Amino acid sequence: MKKSSAVLLAVWLLFSLTACGSTPASTKPADSPAPARSSAESDGTEGRTSLESEAETLASTLPGIDRAGNEIAIPKETNKIVSLTPAVTGLLCDLGLSGRIVCVDPDSRETIKDLDADIAVCDPLSPDIPKLLSLAPDIVFTDTPMAPSGQNLYQAAVEAGICVAEIPPSHTLGNIEDDIQFVADCVGKTMEGETIVADMEIDIQKTASIGRTISDPKTVLFEFSGLPSIQSFGTGVYLNEMLEIIGAKNVLAQEIGWVSLEEEQALEANPDVILTACAGQDADAVEEILNRPGWENITAVQNLEVHAIDRSGCLIPNQHIIGTLHEMAAAVYPQDYHDN
Repeated sequence: MKKSSAVLLAVWLLFSLTACGSTPASTKPADSPAPARSSAESDGTEGRTSLESEAETLASTLPGIDRAGNEIAIPKETNKIVSLTPAVTGLLCDLGLSGRIVCVDPDSRETIKDLDADIAVCDPLSPDIPKLLSLAPDIVFTDTPMAPSGQNLYQAAVEAGICVAEIPPSHTLGNIEDDIQFVADCVGKTMEGETIVADMEIDIQKTASIGRTISDPKTVLFEFSGLPSIQSFGTGVYLNEMLEIIGAKNVLAQEIGWVSLEEEQALEANPDVILTACAGQDADAVEEILNRPGWENITAVQNLEVHAIDRSGCLIPNQHIIGTLHEMAAAVYPQDYHDN
């Protein structure tokens, strides 16, 4: 069984192809009666002090290192944002910041509907640095800053004084939650980020509580490409964690990371359920599996337990991965999760 390289994982995450909020108004308790002030005392100093306090609070939440451990200096105002990963683009839109995004990657442009029609597009694997510099962004979010040769693709942008924040591919749901909070902190939406993460945790724990009641776990093969070489995953991938949460067992749990397997190995695994997120039409992918020659004796095929899962939802690791968790749960255990 062949493990795919780290480059394959990055390409998979870029290929998939991952409600706007605003800062809630704070509620202040009633103040005790205070002596009247003179007009000189009421000259707006209090308002400026409040703004200064707000600025200090914002500055205290700005991260000093990115998700890869690199030191960064994030400006206090991020009015122009370049997002070169769909997970971040989708999050920014949900935070109500689509109007600040000045450039995105091709997958974001294809999958995120809240973007301006004429927004600039940049290939994260081959960035047009002069184009990026002309946009004068305050911050650039990317998950692929390094070329295979080891060259920093954004070094010229960094030298020009632009903050480039690296967010490596996430391997766990906890990583995804941390990524969400990091981005929210970077753009002055700390409270909104905390709310998103808290809501995710509620959903995850609710699903896990049902998953723990499953006494006879079904075995699952999750395909991301079909024959002749089936692409799937083992441990160390957040999708495997999600299978465990719903109470299922990955037939490739003994493997690590993204893997490819031959047809004979899939037949030998004999999964109870097959989930497919293959590119193309979902119905076609399901029918193709059900009608594969020699697969008629596989338990999943015999019982018609072959289900399509939204591909982009699987491969865009942000808050919307919870929708994929629900989709997987309903496909594998429809009776147990019918009210989830």
